[in-house]
Amino acid sequence: MGGKSSQQKGKRFELSIANKLKELFNIKVRRTPLSGGMDFKGDIICIDDNSIISEFSFECKNQEKLNIWKALEQSRNDAPRGKTPLVVFTKNFQLDYCAIEFNDFINILLELEEFRNQKNL
Repeated sequence: MGGKSSQQKGKRFELSIANKLKELFNIKVRRTPLSGGMDFKGDIICIDDNSIISEFSFECKNQEKLNIWKALEQSRNDAPRGKTPLVVFTKNFQLDYCAIEFNDFINILLELEEFRNQKNL
């Protein structure tokens, strides 16, 4: 798959992830213009600052042979200060996955556990 068709494949994946987030969280989110080529870094922008989704910087990859280390590095480099970088990735006929630094994942779990404990008081 050459340049233009792989770019279209990437754009479609970014749009599908943006649409899933929009639908599930009822938020304003969109694909970044030029996919990070402007002042905005990352592939998806959450316009609702009050949403948990706005705390993350999304790098989306739809590639048959993904270099996950390169994708994670790009995600870290493109994440604005204070935003948690993550990579959402897939390939043809596969499920979507998310890669996030283990410490960030642990912090999310700790926050969820704290929320559940407070809810059960």
